[in-house]
Amino acid sequence: MAVRKKEDATRVLGDVSGDKRFFCHDGCIASNLQQLAECLSHMDEQSYNHHVTGEKNDFSNWVRDVFGDHRLANELARSRNKDEAIRVLTGRIAWLKRKLR
Repeated sequence: MAVRKKEDATRVLGDVSGDKRFFCHDGCIASNLQQLAECLSHMDEQSYNHHVTGEKNDFSNWVRDVFGDHRLANELARSRNKDEAIRVLTGRIAWLKRKLR
């Protein structure tokens, strides 16, 4: 789903609850994209590599399946490391916030 309207940006930036939250290997729990960025910034490489391998990218899958932001999900899937994933995520969050103005 493309983010075209303010309502889409609001939904993507919003919180999810219950089993839709992201439960990181290191114990961090994210209910929204900003919290995911914070979890990533504190995450060690071992935990990151638990979620991202050559066969899977849990962060990309979560963004696609829970928020429906295919653009962000695809960019996260192409990220080569944790720092790049953080840059992609924080850049998208900033873009979404600008969309709300």
